[in-house]
Amino acid sequence: MKRVGARHDIIREWRSLPKERRQTDEQAEAFAMQIKDKYKFSNDSADPYQTVRSWLLSYLSLTRGLGVNAKDKGEMPDDEKSTDPGLSAAERKALRVREAQEAIADHEEAQTAFHENLERLRKERLVREATEGPMLAPAPELPDDTPIERVLFSTMSQNALRAADLKTVGEVREISDETLINFGKGALSDLRKKLGLP
Repeated sequence: MKRVGARHDIIREWRSLPKERRQTDEQAEAFAMQIKDKYKFSNDSADPYQTVRSWLLSYLSLTRGLGVNAKDKGEMPDDEKSTDPGLSAAERKALRVREAQEAIADHEEAQTAFHENLERLRKERLVREATEGPMLAPAPELPDDTPIERVLFSTMSQNALRAADLKTVGEVREISDETLINFGKGALSDLRKKLGLP
């Protein structure tokens, strides 16, 4: 489940509690402890309790702030003028804005992680290539101790050579045609020609 969806469901469940059980930070923390394992959302690095706790405390802060603003204007907050446990239009709008901001932040975090992983894999490949040496085209000049993994054979040829348990170009040069049963005549002839054999 995505973080925004989990947050929405948790806030909805929090709002379904009786009003007297969802007014203080302590009540929010107790609820976060109780519900932290109910929803599995994609964020491997954060503690679920802390994440849910921060959502509930932010929500409480938001609703308190809207209530204070309504009182400052001489209006009665929606929670007081309505028995509906839902949110006012202003609260819903503020909540949507916050959820959109969190969704954007989650997306940017995922993009950053993706690009960091891509860069790590590229660096690992470059190190591996520098250690093993470049890939080589099959040619008669290749030394016998060249590993077949470093030679640019076709995928089918690579698979057939692995199936015959051949590790080096020298082993391929020494093996009989009958042993390479996975090769067709044309492919075998092409392989022998590329490696400089009759």
